[in-house]
Amino acid sequence: MASAVTSALACVALTVLATSQSLLVEAAKARGGGKIPYDTSAAVLLTEALKLGIALCTWLWQRKSLNYTGLESFQLVSWPTAAYAVPATFFIVQNNLVFLALSLLDPPTFQLWACFKIIPVGVLARLMLGQRRSSVQWVSLLLLSLGMGVTTTKQDSGAGTKATTENNPTDSQSGKSNGCLSALSSVLNEWLIKVQDPRAPLMFKNMQIYSWGVLTAAAYSHTLFTAPLGGLVRGLIVLNNAAVGLCVSAVLKYADNLTKGFSTSASVLLASVASSVAFGFVPSRAFLLGAAFAFYLHPAPPF
Repeated sequence: MASAVTSALACVALTVLATSQSLLVEAAKARGGGKIPYDTSAAVLLTEALKLGIALCTWLWQRKSLNYTGLESFQLVSWPTAAYAVPATFFIVQNNLVFLALSLLDPPTFQLWACFKIIPVGVLARLMLGQRRSSVQWVSLLLLSLGMGVTTTKQDSGAGTKATTENNPTDSQSGKSNGCLSALSSVLNEWLIKVQDPRAPLMFKNMQIYSWGVLTAAAYSHTLFTAPLGGLVRGLIVLNNAAVGLCVSAVLKYADNLTKGFSTSASVLLASVASSVAFGFVPSRAFLLGAAFAFYLHPAPPF
């Protein structure tokens, strides 16, 4: 019962945080002349460092009450420790792709394309984790594929100037690439959380993947924030992204990747409403039809 409540709370938090992630970047773009006015690779590095600090502090606080801390079987130079480098590297690449996608897409369209990850997750979870799906669930994944295809159709000639422009091949490709990398890294991370040393605390495992993440992001990043954007929005983006990462790990611990994917579907509605009010977003017919498929999947039973 406790794990079910934790899973539900983590999913709700992830929905809200995933929505605010795209909205905050859109606000930064509005203040930066349509571009993200800071070094996004530095944002990824700072986010990983913040997550590592939070995970370390939480684990140290929990340590005295734990019967098994994770240190009992930990070896610094070992294959189990090195295994965390694989999803960590994928996460860093994917997090940089998130900023690329957000620079090209409005928040609702980005959230709709984020639902695309449910498709490769369904396949990878079956192959790597042995998670079985019902026929209805596989049909739902096929319907989602159709919905994603619909969003890439050309707009009507009479579409308004503020309507979404999902037909740009670069935009849709960034969404697909982000979805595939997110799916692969998330399934690998779920395997590490649930299969490799399953008794180890979640935050102990988070420390390992975030440590690799900091090393990878540091090698990729060249500068810290250098743009003239105010510190509040900049800091909120880093804080929000760190919270998203921590919520994702909780969802993977107490639920699974497809439950995480369905929580993303709800963020399409939240992002659409918020963007309509804040940024004058006007959904196209293709967007509405694609979103309808995502909403159809959202109330389905958890995978």
